[in-house]
Amino acid sequence: MNTSDYDVVIAGAGTAGSTLAYLLAEKGFRIALVDRKDRDKIGDKVCGDAIAAHHFTATNIQKPSRDVVRIWVRGIKVYPKDMSYYLLIETVDGGYVVDRHKYGQEILNRALEKGVELYDNINVNNLIIEDDYAKGIIGVDRNTKEIIKIYGKIVVDATGYSAILINKTPASWGIEKSIDGRDIIIAYREIVEVKKPIWDLENLHLHFISMYSPTGYIWLFPWSKDGLMLNIGNGVIARHGIIKPQILLDRYSSEVFPGLLKDRKVIKRGAWNIPNRRPRDVFVGNGFIAVGDSAIMIDPATAEGIGYGLYGAYIASKYLVEALESKDYSQDMLWRYQYAYMVSPYGVRQARLDVFKYFLQAYSDEDYQFVIKHKILTSKDMVRARNEDDFLNTFDKATRALKATLYGRYKLIKDLKYTIDQMKVVKNLYQNYPIKRNNVKKWSLRVRHIFSEISKRFPPYIPNSVRYSNFSRRIKTK
Repeated sequence: MNTSDYDVVIAGAGTAGSTLAYLLAEKGFRIALVDRKDRDKIGDKVCGDAIAAHHFTATNIQKPSRDVVRIWVRGIKVYPKDMSYYLLIETVDGGYVVDRHKYGQEILNRALEKGVELYDNINVNNLIIEDDYAKGIIGVDRNTKEIIKIYGKIVVDATGYSAILINKTPASWGIEKSIDGRDIIIAYREIVEVKKPIWDLENLHLHFISMYSPTGYIWLFPWSKDGLMLNIGNGVIARHGIIKPQILLDRYSSEVFPGLLKDRKVIKRGAWNIPNRRPRDVFVGNGFIAVGDSAIMIDPATAEGIGYGLYGAYIASKYLVEALESKDYSQDMLWRYQYAYMVSPYGVRQARLDVFKYFLQAYSDEDYQFVIKHKILTSKDMVRARNEDDFLNTFDKATRALKATLYGRYKLIKDLKYTIDQMKVVKNLYQNYPIKRNNVKKWSLRVRHIFSEISKRFPPYIPNSVRYSNFSRRIKTK
C-alpha cells in the first residue's frame, strides 16, 4: 500500500518522535508518525522514568501533567560502596519520576490532537531513496503482513537505539553508523512493590558498586509518594563478558538490601540497550535527519535520555520548519539543525561528560569510596562539572592533591587533571563544529583520535567476580 506525500514522516513514536510530530503539526504541517507498537502501547518502554525539570524550561515544552507524574524529586544522591557517604547533586527546579507509559501516551495524544496521522503496528525496515534523497519509508504491517510505503519531503529516524533508518542511509551522506561496544549500555529495570518505604523520597539514588554494576551503577528511584513502589535497575557496558544485569541485580537485592528488596514484588521488568556517548558526528542527510537516541542525544554521565530527546526535537522542529518553508530539503540545508545541536549547551555538555564517563568507568569501589569520603570530589564539583571545565579551584586542587598523596593515591589526582584538560579540549572542538559539512571529516578524525586516547588511558574496571566465565566456573564448582 502506498500513501500520499506528507511533509514529514517520523519513524518512532517515543518521546523525541512524538514531541517533534506535535511541534511540526502545531505549525500546520502534515505529519505521519509511524511506530511498531499498537497505539495503546506506545510509551510503554523500559526506562529509568526520570526527567530533570530544567529540560522543559530550556525548550518551553509542556511539562508532564499531574496524572503521569509519580513523584517530584530534588536531585540525585551518589553513593560509593559504603552508603554512609554520598554526594548530593541538586538540579535546577528538581525533577520528575513519571509513569513512562502514561507520559508516552500523553505526548502522543497531544500530537494526534494537532492532526498528526499515526500508523501503528508497522515495522519500519528501510528508506525510500531517489536521486540520493530520502523520499519515504518502507515497513510491514505486523497484523496483515502487507508492505507499507509512506512518502514525505523529509524523513526522521526516531527509532531509538536500533537507529533502523540511519543504518540504511547511503554512504554518500557520511552519516556515522557504528558505535563502539564501550559506548553501549546493557540495562535491566524493574518496577517493584516493597514492604517498607525507601529511606529518602526526595532524591534519586545511584549506588556505584562494581560487584553488582561494573562500569555503571545501581539505581533506586522512588516510584510512589509513599515510597512503597520503586524503579530499580542497573547497567553494564557491552562486549566485556559481564554477567547479565538481571542476575547482578538479583544478587544485589539479596546481599546488599535484603530488608528492602529481597521479597520485592515485581510489577514490570525488562532489559534494553542504551547508546551512551557524545552525539553522532553526522546525523543528517538529503531529506533525512535523526533525533533522540537514534542521533545519540543522551547524558553520558547518567544515561538520562528523555530530556535530551526533548531538546533534540525542539531544535529539529525549528530547522525543519525553515527547510519546509524554503522547499530545500538538502543535507546542506538540514546541516543547520546538525550544527545547532552540536554547538548548543546540550551537544557540548554531552561531549564533555563523555570524557568524564571514561574516567568514572576506570576506577574501583575503593577509589570511589576514597574520592567521596575524603572530599576529593564534592557535591559542588559534580554540579559544576556539568557546565564548567575547571571545576576545582586552585586552593582546593592543592589541598586535595596533598590528601591523595598522603593516602598513596596521587595517580587519581593526575588522572583527574588529565580528564579536566581533555574536557576543555573537547569543549573547544564542539564549540567549533564545522558550519559547513565539507569540513566535518577532518573534525571527526580529531574527535575520534582524542577519544581513542582517552579510552586507552582509562580501561574499564571490571572485577573478575562479575565476568561470565568466572561466574559459570563457580556454578559448576557448586
